[in-house]
Amino acid sequence: MENIKRNIFLLSMAQFILLSSVVTVITYSSLVAKIMTGSTSLATIPAATAFLATAAFAFPASMFMKKFGRKRGFYFGAILGGISGLLAVVSIYQESYYLLCFATFCHGSYQAFANYYRFTAMEVSPPAFHKQAVSYVILGGVLAGACAPTLAHLFESNYYEPVLYAGTYCLIIALSFVAYFLIYLIKLPKKDTSNEVENSQHKNPTFMEVLKRPAFICASLSATCAYLCMSFIMTATPLEVVEVCGFLREDAAGVIQWHSMSMFAPAIITGTLIARFGSIKIILTGMMIMLLSTLIAKAGVELSNFYVALVLIGIGWNFMFTAGTTLLEHAYEDHEKAYVQGLNDFVVFGLAGLATLTSGFALEYIGWNQMNNIVIGFLALLVILILWFIKVRDGGPKDRSAAVI
Repeated sequence: MENIKRNIFLLSMAQFILLSSVVTVITYSSLVAKIMTGSTSLATIPAATAFLATAAFAFPASMFMKKFGRKRGFYFGAILGGISGLLAVVSIYQESYYLLCFATFCHGSYQAFANYYRFTAMEVSPPAFHKQAVSYVILGGVLAGACAPTLAHLFESNYYEPVLYAGTYCLIIALSFVAYFLIYLIKLPKKDTSNEVENSQHKNPTFMEVLKRPAFICASLSATCAYLCMSFIMTATPLEVVEVCGFLREDAAGVIQWHSMSMFAPAIITGTLIARFGSIKIILTGMMIMLLSTLIAKAGVELSNFYVALVLIGIGWNFMFTAGTTLLEHAYEDHEKAYVQGLNDFVVFGLAGLATLTSGFALEYIGWNQMNNIVIGFLALLVILILWFIKVRDGGPKDRSAAVI
């Protein structure tokens, strides 16, 4: 049990490093892109390329780690993170928008590998502790939300040459080195080769076969809706706060900081709540919180509205995403794990990437209120999906006798 706790702690710290890096990229890439292009529509594209890269590499990353092991995949991802930071610094010096987009694409590739920290948490813990293990790893994001803006400011203010935002991306490079070290310390169980022959006799299901599983549909689209709605609003928030409402960059960073903390702080209790009440009830609770956030965002454009709305959408995201992740476990057999997890992250981050891609255009052409109305529409569609899932439930061959779904 001691080794389990150690691994969960290290995975949580690796998650902290990942999300500190992600928060920094999302918060500052739109501002850097706006300076480079002068266009609000183009400003969110670098952040979108990160999400699209995460989607594009989600399935290959899963299959890579199935063949070569989790640690090698995590090492490779950390290297990509360092490369992304270096390329971003160069892009700022050269004022190259396209190089910035490529840098964020590399960072999304890093995230594609690192997103499997949460699944690894289940692999290194007993079945009865799976929901809590996922929640504790996601909890690492609390430190990211609290520390990322401070670290970014520290690197920015102490950078050897005062080039705006260049020091911020030097932080990405430093965080990647720390991630590599943490991964080295993790002691994962040796690969069980006794089941490899047996598992090799099983063919992976086709994409359409997976899509027919109610548990996969509900789990994947719940997590997708959480990420899609959150990223759609979060990516536009710095632009709305600074460029539209005229607040300071520090105000935008503060809003994102509190939003980031609210995304992960509930993880202290989310796993326990899921174990007690089931994934579906927690997803619905998260949706109600997210709905409340949109109503507050629509109520006004005071700084307090942004703070409260972004905190609530972060809490809603945590409930929906964590519960969606634990529900996914009921959608596959053990030999299908890598395949189904890869498809899930492809769906989640692909649609989240499209939402981020359109965020700047939506803010410029339809405005803040209509963007929140779109979020309400997505939540309404998810309610219909969940009601369908409750009706049919997944009656597949996987033993769910001990599960609350």
